[in-house]
Amino acid sequence: MAISIQQYAEALYESLQETDAKSHDLVIDNFIKVLKKNDELDKYEKIVEAYEAHTAKEASLVHAEVISAKPAEHNKDVLDALNKIAGKDAKVTHKVNEDLIGGVVIKIDDTMIDASVKGQLDKLKKSLSE
Repeated sequence: MAISIQQYAEALYESLQETDAKSHDLVIDNFIKVLKKNDELDKYEKIVEAYEAHTAKEASLVHAEVISAKPAEHNKDVLDALNKIAGKDAKVTHKVNEDLIGGVVIKIDDTMIDASVKGQLDKLKKSLSE
């Protein structure tokens, strides 16, 4: 099964995102070794173009993380609300935190919206103890 140019570009993007800047040269060297091993060095220029396009697309998105007590599907209303809050298109990832009783916690960049039952109970406890 051949790997597409887009798949290579996305894999390179993800690899660079997951490593610190000091390791980027090593990641790129390893990436080139993979292309050579797969006899696909001729795709390098097109992969770079696809990588740059993918990077631009990612930069225009805001990354949102929705944390809930149970696995849930993102419905259109939640996505629309996140897009409205962020003022941009949101790329949403979902995580499960079984410590939550119910509700959700939403993280958008450095902003956190705690709409969880646990968060509300913690706020109530704090306000009652003051």
